[in-house]
Amino acid sequence: MSTRLGWRFLLGEFFVIVVGVLVALWVDQFQASRVDAELEVEYLQSLLIDLDNDLAQFDSADAWSRRQEAAAATVLTLYDGPTPTGSVEDLVAAVETAAWQYVPTITRNTIDDLRSTGNLRLIRDAALRRSIASYYATVENVSVPIAAMRDRMWDQYDARVGQVLGPHLRLRVLQGEGSFGRGITSSAAAPAEVPDLVDLIAALEAFPELRVAAGEVLYQSIGNRASLDVLRRAALELRGILVRRLGSAA
Repeated sequence: MSTRLGWRFLLGEFFVIVVGVLVALWVDQFQASRVDAELEVEYLQSLLIDLDNDLAQFDSADAWSRRQEAAAATVLTLYDGPTPTGSVEDLVAAVETAAWQYVPTITRNTIDDLRSTGNLRLIRDAALRRSIASYYATVENVSVPIAAMRDRMWDQYDARVGQVLGPHLRLRVLQGEGSFGRGITSSAAAPAEVPDLVDLIAALEAFPELRVAAGEVLYQSIGNRASLDVLRRAALELRGILVRRLGSAA
């Protein structure tokens, strides 16, 4: 009888230990799952911030492209006539700046973190993971041609500007209003005075290759804006998915 009670006691102790271990494991898993869920929300919020930064970059790049188009159109008008109205200084600036570059910067902090740490697994929704991957694949596929096209614009146009505008006059534009070099001076060279409109037209007429290059800038800039629109739509689509996901997690 005492032996039977002893076995029952041991079995009871064993059962208590097993249940205790299982409960402890469950608690650990629950806590880990809760931490993972909180991290997932933090990552999704961070991705949302990155996308807002990207959208701001796309807007800035679009505005810059429109500025390029206006400048290139001004150059073409100078060739084709009649002579456009406005200051000669503005016309010189248009000739110089038509191919100035702006490539949008994609914010990759969060996606790089997710990939390098293996934390992409924290995003439990497989469809959401695919949407994130699709956006950054679109970025890669579209950004590279945009950068290559802008390099071609620069190569085709900028080398020809020097045949129309002297280095000191180009320096004047670089240091002038609306330029990224505004306010920066150099003791090595001084900017030139603005030329007479007749002299500017004569310089352009003597170098018709710039007209062809300006036409290419106009064409390729419009193509770049179409590519930017692809990126913007992809970012807005992913942003909408993230907002809905975060809303359901709240």
